[in-house]
Amino acid sequence: MLDDQKQTSDCWPLPVASSNRAPGNGQLATSDNLAPVLAFVAGGAADVFPADLAQAIAGVVRARFARAGEAEETYRSDPVHPIGWSRLQTRVARTLDAAPQLTGMDAYQSVYLPEAGDSVERVTIPNVADPLEIGSLDALLAELRAFAAKASLPTDDVELMQLAAHYLEDDALIDQDLDVQTYVQLMLAAKQSAAHGVPLWIAVE
Repeated sequence: MLDDQKQTSDCWPLPVASSNRAPGNGQLATSDNLAPVLAFVAGGAADVFPADLAQAIAGVVRARFARAGEAEETYRSDPVHPIGWSRLQTRVARTLDAAPQLTGMDAYQSVYLPEAGDSVERVTIPNVADPLEIGSLDALLAELRAFAAKASLPTDDVELMQLAAHYLEDDALIDQDLDVQTYVQLMLAAKQSAAHGVPLWIAVE
């Protein structure tokens, strides 16, 4: 297996497989059938949120974690079905004794930051009803690797991209193993965030 740290540091962004299908129905995505999906984004708040909200969230992130960098180029994962997040959380909870970064985060207004503490924090944003959930990128990667080891899933970039393509290129598989599909896209994005020292966001698109 190739060294995954070397793989992530040699390129930005990774050429992951892409699809124009809306997860969950095996059909081509159009303006009529496109449903909300999740994506994992290595970059800044402006890459995820509308301008006013992004400015408020970026200010909170900078004030609390000044060393969290901004990406010169954004990495955005392939989309995953929203239910994949909860299915991944359920499988991780059954596999690991504890995994707060995976099981304690909602797939909404959430970010993993480099060098953040190991606990998940909920931080108030001025003039915004819901808090920003902040987790640790380093701890997330440790949980993902521990889960992968027990679940016999890859951590190497090439193998991850091959597994992603396995699902994306076959309409019959687009609804299958949503926990695995979510793991693959999350791991690829988390490694990009770590390699470049930038936040990892869970985006609803």
